This record gives sequence, structure tokens and C-alpha cells, in this order.
Amino acid sequence: MRVPSYINDLDQWLEQMKHGTRLDVAVRFAETDAYGHMNNRVPFVYFEDVRTLMLEETGYSLADDGIVVVADAQCNYIRQVYPRARLTVYAYPVQVGTASCDVHYAAFNEQEELMFTGRTSMVQIDRSGNAFPWNETYKNSLQNRFESVII
Repeated sequence: MRVPSYINDLDQWLEQMKHGTRLDVAVRFAETDAYGHMNNRVPFVYFEDVRTLMLEETGYSLADDGIVVVADAQCNYIRQVYPRARLTVYAYPVQVGTASCDVHYAAFNEQEELMFTGRTSMVQIDRSGNAFPWNETYKNSLQNRFESVII
């Protein structure tokens, strides 16, 4: 398996990912393409779902007048995924900036095989589209989530 460039040590990264936010999904037939495997756009939907859970778990609130947008997204497909497959998708914040956060993702099948990985850069912006700093409480929550599990 070719390791994506955003992963330095695969074994350590995989262990770290399993401490992140978890989402269990079953691949629906509607999420497959004409070749009978999961469409390439679907992991990004799963990334959004688990990222939303992560934001909720870490206390994110729109009350601070900021909104979170994805500025960059990447997916690396390791194995083909077929309809009815049951996957566990993890999200983990790996680098927290003033108004941004890089999040990594890993998806495993029921046999604990890595199916795909991903990363996104999310940025909090204000209503006019300018970067808007995290409030300190939330930034600390994201950083502590990351720092408490460094392997």
C-alpha cells in the first residue's frame, strides 16, 4: 500500500485515528456506481458526517458568528468498497491553527482493513468570508483532543 504524504508513520497514525470521533455506516446501493462499487464522491459525505460529529463533541457553536467551511479536501482509496459493506469512519484533528484545523480520516471495514483515508483543512470564516479566529475555549478543546492522544 502506498502511504499518503500526510501520514508520517502509518502504524502510529492508525492507532491515533481510533481515538478520534467514530461514525458507523452501511454503504447503500444508491452510493454505488455502474461498476458496483462505492462511488468516489461518497467518502466525502462520510467525512462531512463524522467531522460534524467531531465539531459537536468538541463544543463547536455557531453562536460565535463564525461558520466552518472546507478549504481543501483529499481522499486516498485503498480498497474497493461494495454495497452493504459496514464501515467505521474516524475523524481526528491533527493541527489546529488560529482559525483553521486539519482533520484526518480513516475508514475500516468489519475485518479492520483500511479502506480509505482522507484529510481536510477546515477554516472558520465570518459572514463576509474572512478568516475568523476560534474562540480560545473551542481552540483549546480541539487542541486538547489532539494532544491527549499523541502516541
